Amino acid sequence: MKSRRALLDLPRLVMRRAVLVGLVTILLALVVGLYRAQDAIDDEVEAAMTLAAIMARLGTLSAIDDTNAVESLRVLQADGRLRHLELELHTADGRRLLSPPAEPASAVLPESLGQLHRRLLPAPDRRSVSWLVARPSGPPWTATLHASSEGERREALADLAGIFGVLLGGIAGLLLVMRWNMRRAFAPLAELLDAIGGIERQALEPVRRLPTMPIRELESIAMALRHLAAGLEQAEARRRLLSQKVHTLQEDERTRLARELHDEFGQRLTALRFDAAWLARQVADQPELLGVVQGMSARCAEVQQDIRQMLVDLRPFGPAGSEAATGTLPLDRLCAMLEALVQGWRDTRSATTFSLTLDLPPGREAIELPLDLALTVYRISQEALTNAARHAQARHITLQLRLEPAPDGPDRGWLHWSVRDDGVGLAGAAAALQRGNGLGGMQERVWAQGGEWQVLDGENVRLDTEWPGLLLRARLPLNPPPATPLSDPAP
Repeated sequence: MKSRRALLDLPRLVMRRAVLVGLVTILLALVVGLYRAQDAIDDEVEAAMTLAAIMARLGTLSAIDDTNAVESLRVLQADGRLRHLELELHTADGRRLLSPPAEPASAVLPESLGQLHRRLLPAPDRRSVSWLVARPSGPPWTATLHASSEGERREALADLAGIFGVLLGGIAGLLLVMRWNMRRAFAPLAELLDAIGGIERQALEPVRRLPTMPIRELESIAMALRHLAAGLEQAEARRRLLSQKVHTLQEDERTRLARELHDEFGQRLTALRFDAAWLARQVADQPELLGVVQGMSARCAEVQQDIRQMLVDLRPFGPAGSEAATGTLPLDRLCAMLEALVQGWRDTRSATTFSLTLDLPPGREAIELPLDLALTVYRISQEALTNAARHAQARHITLQLRLEPAPDGPDRGWLHWSVRDDGVGLAGAAAALQRGNGLGGMQERVWAQGGEWQVLDGENVRLDTEWPGLLLRARLPLNPPPATPLSDPAP
């Protein structure tokens, strides 16, 4: 079994490689410092030996002619540099015979840095030591050693540049390592943000896909999101169960009312029509009374027709029969009922165009829908068409049904439902959804089936369809999740 990675604290993850870079920087600075120290020691020794050689040669100048004496000193100065000293040689009349060699240009430091240092921190007054050098013929020469700060300035600035370069490299390394650590540490934040967005959209699948976070702090957030998602799932399941019970009670009450209308009111209207028919035969020779009786009979027939329509609205699937026994309804029958519903509106609203669009796969006659799902689709279609026809002032209203079967079987997948119109839209959609009837009731029915509900209004519809107005959408699973009572979550 693959072992889980040990959870790391965020400060530890961010700093552990940064500490390593800091140690490497310190070690590199030590190496550079030791190298520069050894270089300075070698320069000091070489300068001391050069000074000793020059002093020894000055002691022997009294036996050497002028040309060879000056040339020998110039060669000594060219072979080895004096540190912090400059040698000059003058005749008795002040003519310079020997000048200090020109300072070599630094390969590391720009000249502007030396000039800046001279301007900010000028060197102290130049000090010098002079003495006479005897000549074999003629007056003695004057040898002068001047104290020079330029060499030391260059060396100090070079040391500073070396240390600065090491520090700059170390800081850059620290920043790069910390950036890499931070990117690695917060890489799972994208999944966490996606999970939070899923909770906002009431889609909990991103939360379920959350892996184990590599950071203890992020894992704490992920655990909180998982607990929140579990709580939301349980609350949603309870809400779905309650909504199903409410709608079941509504349908039971509608069935009871339909039964009473059919058994009580319907029978009495039938008896009343029989009485009116008998009375019409009795007054057949009295035209005035016969017209009144026939009008009463016609009114009774109209009331009976209205009751039949009310029975269809209250009990759309008819009296309990095979559907109630099997708990399913053929998809073809649902489509026929929706076509009849749309046709009923066509017959009563000639100024508005009603259309039904079905996008169903071949073999739909074999598809059986759960009775609750079919009733939900019919009821929300009934409510949506009624709202659009009565309140939207729409010219075009379209009901669309599309089946998206799953690869593992025709009885699985999704049923996509929508009603759209080109009417005035809806003001206060959020408030309308809070109410228990209308949009709120439709949303509750969809949620009770484990589906997804969406309301698009105004410019949102304009972007989504060719019509402005209102677009209602539902995405319903063909096999809704069972809504069983859940125990309270553990504290």
